[in-house]
Amino acid sequence: MFKPSRAPILPPETDYSKQLKENSFYRYGHLRPLGLTGEVSALAVDPLLSLFAVGTSSGLVHVYGQAPFQFTLPVSTISSSGPAASIKFLFFHPGHHRLIIIDSSSTLHTFSLQHMTDHPNPLTHPPLPVKEISYTLWGTVTSVDQPLPSHTHLFFTIKDGTTLTWDLSRRGLGNWKIGNCWSDYEHRMMKSGIPGRRKTLGGPMATCISMNPRDLNTLLIGYEGGIVAWDIQKNVVVKTFEMTLPPGAPGGGSYQDADGSLWTERTPSVTSIAWRPDGLVFAAGHADGCIAFWAYSESDKPLMVRTITHEDVNVTDAESLFDAGALDNQLRKVEIDPQGNEVPTAVAANREPIFKLTWASFPDQTTLKTQIAAQGADPTLEPISNATVEYAERGETLLLVLGGQSPGEKPGVNILQFPAYKPPLLRRGTTPQSPSESMPLQERYAYRDSLAPTGSSNYLTKTPPEDFILLPRSNPYFNLAHDPIAIIISLTPDMNLPQVQQPTALRGLESWVFPPPRSTVIPPSPGRKNYVLPGEGEKLVAMTPAPTLGTPSASTPRSGSFSGSGWRLPWTTPGASPVPSPTLSVPTPDSLYGTAPQKRKVRRQLRLPSCLWSGGLSVLAMEMYALPTPTFKRLISYAIENAGEEDVPRLPIHGGMAVPDLQSHGAPDVKVAKMESYRIFITSHADCTIRFWDASPHLLLLPTPLRFEYPGPLPHLTISIGDYLKHPDVQHLPLAQLWMHDRSKVRIKSVHLAKEALECVITFWTGEIIVTKFAEAKGKARDNEVEELDENMNNEHDSGYFPSISSQTHNNEQGWVEEVLEIGHLAKYKTDGFKPVAIFTMKRGEPICTAVSDIGFIAVAFASKTVAIIDMRGPDVILREGFNEDGEQMKKKKKKGNVQNVLGEQSVVGSMRWVVSGMGADLINRPRLIVSYAKGMTKIYVLINSLGEWIVETKPPTFTNESLAGPIASFVLDPINGNELSASSEALQAAMRNQEVPEHNKKEIPVHCLWIAASKKSIRCAINFNGERVSKVELDDEELSDVFYVTRHGQKVLVAVTTTGSAHFYSVPHLEYITRVDLYYGTEGRPAGKLSMDDRSGDFIEYCGPLDINLRTFFHFRKPYPPRLDPCTLKRVVPAQPVPLNASSMVGGWIWGGAPLTGAQLDHLIAGPTRPPPPKVPPPPPKPLITWGKPPEEPEKVIQTASTGAMPNRTAVKKQRAPARDPRERNDVYSEMTDAATQRGNYLDGLNDSLNSVSESASNYYTQARNAAMKEAAKSTAKGVFGKLL
Repeated sequence: MFKPSRAPILPPETDYSKQLKENSFYRYGHLRPLGLTGEVSALAVDPLLSLFAVGTSSGLVHVYGQAPFQFTLPVSTISSSGPAASIKFLFFHPGHHRLIIIDSSSTLHTFSLQHMTDHPNPLTHPPLPVKEISYTLWGTVTSVDQPLPSHTHLFFTIKDGTTLTWDLSRRGLGNWKIGNCWSDYEHRMMKSGIPGRRKTLGGPMATCISMNPRDLNTLLIGYEGGIVAWDIQKNVVVKTFEMTLPPGAPGGGSYQDADGSLWTERTPSVTSIAWRPDGLVFAAGHADGCIAFWAYSESDKPLMVRTITHEDVNVTDAESLFDAGALDNQLRKVEIDPQGNEVPTAVAANREPIFKLTWASFPDQTTLKTQIAAQGADPTLEPISNATVEYAERGETLLLVLGGQSPGEKPGVNILQFPAYKPPLLRRGTTPQSPSESMPLQERYAYRDSLAPTGSSNYLTKTPPEDFILLPRSNPYFNLAHDPIAIIISLTPDMNLPQVQQPTALRGLESWVFPPPRSTVIPPSPGRKNYVLPGEGEKLVAMTPAPTLGTPSASTPRSGSFSGSGWRLPWTTPGASPVPSPTLSVPTPDSLYGTAPQKRKVRRQLRLPSCLWSGGLSVLAMEMYALPTPTFKRLISYAIENAGEEDVPRLPIHGGMAVPDLQSHGAPDVKVAKMESYRIFITSHADCTIRFWDASPHLLLLPTPLRFEYPGPLPHLTISIGDYLKHPDVQHLPLAQLWMHDRSKVRIKSVHLAKEALECVITFWTGEIIVTKFAEAKGKARDNEVEELDENMNNEHDSGYFPSISSQTHNNEQGWVEEVLEIGHLAKYKTDGFKPVAIFTMKRGEPICTAVSDIGFIAVAFASKTVAIIDMRGPDVILREGFNEDGEQMKKKKKKGNVQNVLGEQSVVGSMRWVVSGMGADLINRPRLIVSYAKGMTKIYVLINSLGEWIVETKPPTFTNESLAGPIASFVLDPINGNELSASSEALQAAMRNQEVPEHNKKEIPVHCLWIAASKKSIRCAINFNGERVSKVELDDEELSDVFYVTRHGQKVLVAVTTTGSAHFYSVPHLEYITRVDLYYGTEGRPAGKLSMDDRSGDFIEYCGPLDINLRTFFHFRKPYPPRLDPCTLKRVVPAQPVPLNASSMVGGWIWGGAPLTGAQLDHLIAGPTRPPPPKVPPPPPKPLITWGKPPEEPEKVIQTASTGAMPNRTAVKKQRAPARDPRERNDVYSEMTDAATQRGNYLDGLNDSLNSVSESASNYYTQARNAAMKEAAKSTAKGVFGKLL
């Protein structure tokens, strides 16, 4: 117990709150939401505006452009009729600056990106695109065709098979309509008497739609049974494409069929369509996982039917059937895995359907040369990659396949690399043609040769991909797949991530540079055989029977058999198939250009815009810290100096412009805003990474236009826990073992930052503690680290979160594990960042309270009613309360035990605080730890430096107060100015220098600190911890959940947040009630989420879950407004509509004769003569966008004389231009550091020029000296000759 002498008295006039006692100084407000608010459900890009959009299940669309440009568009909101409808289809209308959205309720919404709203109150109504119309359709929309710049109609299909159009320019449903064409086709087939034909129950559903990229007159509509080609000018079906698998053909399955469907005729449903960019061939994906390739000119049978790994799966092969044991009276072969389990067949395992197909192309030679010559002229265009040049030089195309994989194959987006189409030289009347063929055989061979892959690649993902979209360089045609520079992939939920109770966005997002490096290995085709088709003049045609799962005996090889499993990816080890790939009738690229030497190829990942937190990046906790300016400069200096040279660059989208709003009423003053403190966000994510973000308000105000992203990512500070735990030196730790065997249980509990020492402490739910410390880069920077793709392509994929793990691991779960493991040698000093220091394994369960200091001490309290104090100078544990060094519970104190181990209190800890101060009658400032227990007891541990080592007094002063039961927070204040006393290095150095007791009246102890202790039911302020109580507040009907000590403009206030979502404000130190603010809107209260406060501005983060993170404030005065936006700042030139190519000459004639259909003609045909006039265009904005970033000019003050009121005569002064900035005005950190980097670059450039000048001068001097020497030699020679003659 404390033994106080005469209690000191605090002067009654002491007041740290001052003007903050007025309740008019408080205004609760919402600043901005952070992160996504729903599951990712749709993706879209606009190559002309260079924008990227993400639709969510909460009915919101997030649009991103260049770094500062972003906005959230509420499309479907929660109403009395039900929850918000999910975004189902999302498109930009390139060239027309329009956003098209269809939600899950089949309501079509369009928004104009050229016109932005302008509300008088931008806080509640930020600038957003103007809504054009919302229209609820009468059926469920199943597919939508990508709108083109050349016309203004949107084609889409309804579930019942109907095809409709929407007039985008007139904002209404078009009169043009197509019924269920496949239902009519089935009816005609039944009437024709063909056996086995029947109608689809409920009518065939329309599944996909696609317009010919080079002919607007041809529209393909996919149904469950097949595909029809619609002629828009004739308004009739001109072709029908139906892929039927004959009995014995495996299709997407295998010959080892268990359900009997192998011997039936099958017509798998069509799921997707993709045109080849030349408009001559299209691919159709089917529900059984196979892909049918059709020449548009021949609808009788496909050119080829294949899966991802096998060709000609629509061909029945008796030899393969016999090898597989699929014939009658044969035993079915069973494949056994190494564990002795039967491997299921592909049919039984149900191969994935083909979910999506995209056929990518690249510029031709002329366009490529033009783009290369113009590189650098437009900074918004990405430089042309080597891979793009390689594909373009060979005329190759890439078919991206989503789905179609068998179980056990690595998930990802598969890519087939096809050669250029080489049309044959056909002569009329001399071309052989089979009776069964409607196409000349040489032409068919040429088509098939163009469909024989010259290589294959893939984008492996952590989980199966759900959708993907390509980002073109600038071309809006070819289904947004021409000259792509990036691919964005959405992933299915990852079951290895920690499960959270709150709603979260489980689908992840990834982005990679596109195209991938060109593959030089032709994928093997297991089981391929050569057959001679009957008919005169025909040639060998490569036919690929479908695979078997059995392994033939080595003693009885058969033609076409192959070793190993038949379901082998094309990128497996070469030589798995003894049968070589067939010889192509056209030269291969390697034969034309020569086989290049084997090189290690790389692919590069891209960073998505900030706040796209989903999947592995779902935020599980978030903290906000206000930092001193020097500390903040240290953290961001690397990002400023290396801007544009990041290892993982941002997704190349450059559209839109954001301008700070400095003109609206209540806008902040830039000069005042520059004085605000800089701050950061620290987020912990589901993939066990800790990320740092620049969240300073300056980013929303400077410069004009805005240049930085908010929050600004600081990727060089990212802490990846997996990189530590997968290292062999730590694999014996329980946390590392858990990481290897059950990663869903490795979850970060809390993250704490020492703001001056820059030590980051990470605690885990399992009780481990990892300490990292900021350090600057050392040594020479290495090349960019990108994921390496081995040329063999059979290595295990390591995508960061799923590293390859050795099967031989340390089995020390039952053995001894060190309490402290130093891991400083795991640090990488390529960049600035937080480097690992140590891992502490206490074995005490969940940590519930952590206190960090700037003097190297850390305290952690556990749910097992134990406490540990850590000194990072060792590092070492210098006190264990309630347990010993082996992690065992202490029931009694041993006489000869470790003095660092003390008995614990039978109560959990509620709060802890480090401070350097005196205590009671002890006036000497020392490091102290205030530990408040749930039962109302408080301990104050004192740290003493003895012979250079810090030790903890094991018998600390304690006292108990019932009003302190259920503690929440503690604050120790300086009685002179009310500033919070902290455990800083400056305070510790001052205390170490002055260890003498200050002079004072021995009968009266001076006031050296004020202690404010907050519990669930009360707040208490006392002098010197144990002195006179200054004030006390008790709550009868409410309980407190958080208490904060906030300083605003030098004035202090105490903020107490209740469990019902209200904030009470009290003056300091007398705890006088000021006002109450509700943290909700409406009449019904709600519990507040976890709050993280910026104690310098009153702004705070309220975290209620991964999908509910908001930045709010208690002082909503002159805070940054949402920026003014212009999505159409970057307007690239709209290219002309591609024209059809002639299949025979490829020169430029039209397939169907006559001029091709233009976009205007298409609009006229679809809309008809009764098309209404276009609606009125909204008026332009009242002033240019850039003017919003200029502070309002103050009106000139007119001074009149007192007598006459007239202006006095003054001497005319010559007008001078005012300086751009007052030299005395404080500059912001970003400008200072950017200017410093620019000056350094200019200095280096000047130094280089000087060195060049010196080199040039030396070269000139050398030349002059040599010439002079030659002249002197010539003179000497001449004198010698003439001397002899004379």
